[in-house]
Order: sequence, then C-alpha cells, then structure tokens
Amino acid sequence: MRPIGHSVVSAGRRAALAALLAIPAVARAQTRVVRLVLGFPPGGSADFLGRAMAEKLGQGLGATIVIDNRPGAGSNIATEYVAHADPDGTTLLLGGNFSHAVNPVMYRRVGFDPVADFTPIGRVCDLPTIIAVSAASGITSLADLLARMRAKPGAWNYGTPGIGTPSHLAGAMFSRVTGLDWTHVPFRGGAPSLTALLSGDIEVIIATPPVVLPQMRAGKVVALSLTTAKASPVIAGVPGAAEAGLPGLDIAGWYGLWGPARMTPAMRDRGFAALNAALADSTVQERFAGEGLRAWPSDSPKDYAGFIAREIPFWAQVVRDAGATAE
Repeated sequence: MRPIGHSVVSAGRRAALAALLAIPAVARAQTRVVRLVLGFPPGGSADFLGRAMAEKLGQGLGATIVIDNRPGAGSNIATEYVAHADPDGTTLLLGGNFSHAVNPVMYRRVGFDPVADFTPIGRVCDLPTIIAVSAASGITSLADLLARMRAKPGAWNYGTPGIGTPSHLAGAMFSRVTGLDWTHVPFRGGAPSLTALLSGDIEVIIATPPVVLPQMRAGKVVALSLTTAKASPVIAGVPGAAEAGLPGLDIAGWYGLWGPARMTPAMRDRGFAALNAALADSTVQERFAGEGLRAWPSDSPKDYAGFIAREIPFWAQVVRDAGATAE
C-alpha cells in the first residue's frame, strides 16, 4: 500500500496539471518574457516610448515586456547587445536613426553591422528635438540666446543625451548654420542633461520633448525652438526654427524596432503586427502626443527596411556636413 501522503501529492500534481491545461494557449503564452532593450537610462524619450507602448505591444506578442535600459556610447552598447542576441523573438531593440545610421559613421568602430546584424520590424515615431534653457537664465527666445552667444563667443556649451544622438547632430548643425562655436557636453541620457541644466552646470540643452515639456509646463525650463524648420502640431507653444529666426536649421530623428538577424519571417511579421496594433491604440497615441511625439508606423517590414536603406546615406551626409565626430 502506498503512503497516504504520496497519494495526496500525486492528486495535487494531477489537479495542477489539469488546471494548467485548462488555461487557453494564448493566456499560457503570456508568461513569455520579451526584453525591449533601450540605449538610454530612465527618464528620456526612449524609456518613455518603451513604457508607453509596452503593455499593448506585449498583448500583441502574447508576452510580458521587460524594459532593459543599457545606456552608454550613444546607444552602441544596447545596439551591439541585441545584434548578438539569440534570434528567438525574446530580445528586441528600440533604436533609431542614431543607432543604425549615425553611429556607424561617427564612431571609428562599432561592434555590429547596422544592416546584416538586424531584422527590421517597424518604425515607431518621429523624434523632434528642442533647444531649451533654464528659466533662471533669463533667456526668453532663440534670438536672445543668439545675441548672448555673439556677445560672449566660445563661452557656451550645450548638453545632449549622448554622442551621435539627433540632439548632438542638431547642435553641430546649429553651430554650422549660425557660425557660432559652442562645446558639446554629452550625457548618458536626456534626464541627466536636464539635471545639469537645472543645476547650472550647462547653459543649454537640446533634448527630446518627453525630457523638456514637463519642465517647461512646470515653469523651470524655457523651450526656445524646435530644431525643425516648422512647428509640430503636438508641441504647443514651441516655435519651429524658421519662426524663431533660424530658417537654416531643420533636423529631426525617428525611432524604430529591430530584432537580431535571422529571425524567421513569421516571427518578424508577428512583431510588426503587434507593434502597429500598439501604435494604433488611442491610449498609446494620446500618451505619445502628450509628450510631443507622433506615432509613425511603417506599411510593412519591407517598407521599413527600405526606409532605413534611404536613411543611412542621408544621415551619413549630415554627420559629414556637420563635422560631428565621436569624442
């Protein structure tokens, strides 16, 4: 005769197994974890975007999305990490023009091939940048900043989320357009650059809307101008560069989603469908708009791959024209 305890345990195991099998396959699949890797720390635009769409993206993938912040080297650390990850769909990169079109040109060496080492999934959104100062500076307009820079040439600096980011290139283009030199101070993300601005360690930041707008609304930061010629319909109260008096400045980036190379077409297409479903969600769109960003989905993974192929030479030329290099 078997011990009574053994019978009870066996019955318990059978009951647990029966309960597990009774759960629909989709619900069981949601225990899967997908790591969404970002090249910047919490508090910046990448972190905001990842968290804003994580729930809906996870629902489409039948998984739980875990945000994995891996800041450093202008997002090269995160990008290289995903390039060498297993192509099983559990590791994705939220990158952009900076990771795949700018950094391979700006840096002497990167540990990845922006085309061969990745599976393009879909574009996420636009990435405008804003020139801003601390409210304590007394600067109230872009014209005011330019006048002060001309009065004290060479004495100004600007902070950005890192080398090779759209903010960095916008600053380099600003210098080229105005003929005014200033010192680039790269940080490991937008939030640290904002902290430095508010503490008086730097005079100006060029940052994304999720970094600038909350502090602008709180009255701590003055947003002088976008770095695009035209204003954005979702960024109220911030003029485009042309309206602010600098029509030659016109530059903005974008975000997109990649997986490692050798993902199966079915896995890639599932990621694309989940991403576009998330971007079509009204709650996600409202969260994006509240931070000055607009969802900008691709028509297909093939369309996105073609877009990237066109963007790579474009941004390479921007880097060369601006004379921007990794320090």
